[in-house]
Amino acid sequence: MAVFYYPELIFSGFNFDAQQILIQEGEYGQYLLSTERINCIKIDGANRKWVGTESSGLYLLSDDGLEQIHHFTTTNSPLFSNKIIDISINQLSGEVYIATDKGLISYRSDATIGEVKQEETYVFPNPVRENYQGNIAISQLVNNALVKITDINGVLVYQTIANGGQANWNGKNFNNEKVGTGIYLVFSVDSNGLEKIVSKILFIK
Repeated sequence: MAVFYYPELIFSGFNFDAQQILIQEGEYGQYLLSTERINCIKIDGANRKWVGTESSGLYLLSDDGLEQIHHFTTTNSPLFSNKIIDISINQLSGEVYIATDKGLISYRSDATIGEVKQEETYVFPNPVRENYQGNIAISQLVNNALVKITDINGVLVYQTIANGGQANWNGKNFNNEKVGTGIYLVFSVDSNGLEKIVSKILFIK
């Protein structure tokens, strides 16, 4: 993998080469995926990179490529094979389709493409019932929106930045405790403070 850090200079007529990404591995530095053969790269709504390799499965890297968020293989996931042939992403739902040499499988990602204008927000599941253990997805947000969740009295219980157009909440407060029964308000705003919206989540505990 390599990056053009100044892509506008590519068309300047001078020789500007891409540079490999140097990461820290223990006490030593090495190039990212330097020993892997890469078959495909796709970018999701949060500008993260999904990288399919010839024999080491699927990687999800941060937008700058310096952080490995996930590494899916046949030993830690339902992947049919570690040989990834192609990747396709539904940017509206966040679903990632992974084609291997032994079949096709999909994975529901936590990132979608951001909205240009904030018109409505979709929260799922809602209500959140007592036996639900997964994340609550707050989608159809503007890109990289700041999301704050409060109880009905306005006490802040959680805060995050959306992955593209979707924020995810595990239903816990800052003390890592599951929130109690009640209505919770979701406030989201873009980086300029212009696009704002308020949603509600009902918790049943």
